[in-house]
Amino acid sequence: MIEEREIHKEYEIKENPLVDVAAYLFLEDIADKQGAAGMNNYLISLATSLAKSMPEEEYKTWEDFVESLEKGESIISTFESVRAKTNHCMVTHKCPFERGWKEYTKRIGDFARVHKEVADYYNSTVKPGVNDTQCIICQTFRAAAAERITVAKKRLKYAQLAAVAPDGSKKIAPDEWKPILLEKAGVTNTDLNMVLRNNACIWILY
Repeated sequence: MIEEREIHKEYEIKENPLVDVAAYLFLEDIADKQGAAGMNNYLISLATSLAKSMPEEEYKTWEDFVESLEKGESIISTFESVRAKTNHCMVTHKCPFERGWKEYTKRIGDFARVHKEVADYYNSTVKPGVNDTQCIICQTFRAAAAERITVAKKRLKYAQLAAVAPDGSKKIAPDEWKPILLEKAGVTNTDLNMVLRNNACIWILY
């Protein structure tokens, strides 16, 4: 009896991947019916609504805010682990969608091309900066969450610098934007390249 329980325990699925895989298939179904534009609009609306459902935050100092951010106590770091490389440069070590991406590719195969097609649509019609649909959710959520946070009575602002998808593909801010963003972040181009080797995303709060 003990041996039987141990066998079942060994093969127990700790986190059911059904939800992760089903979520991607649901998005693909939207794209099939409404095209890249429809899926893009849905993702933006979803992420924005999620951020707006959360309480607003006020911080007296920038230091107080960064501490809350790194502890995961701020709404903007609710779904990802964030650390501050400088006062304004934030780094996400692991994409919050990485596990879902791995479950999808493990069980279904290559990530459906539509996720890249929707990203291309977003980059050309909204703003450049995303690798795939996962990035659209993360970046839209950060921007909307930032609008609900004030530091020293000033509204927080967000800008995207670079992102690395689970498959290793990268999306970096356009060349004409990059010098301005690097200066605002307080990092060099060399710093950026080093961060991208072992992290999923680098972005700016100011």
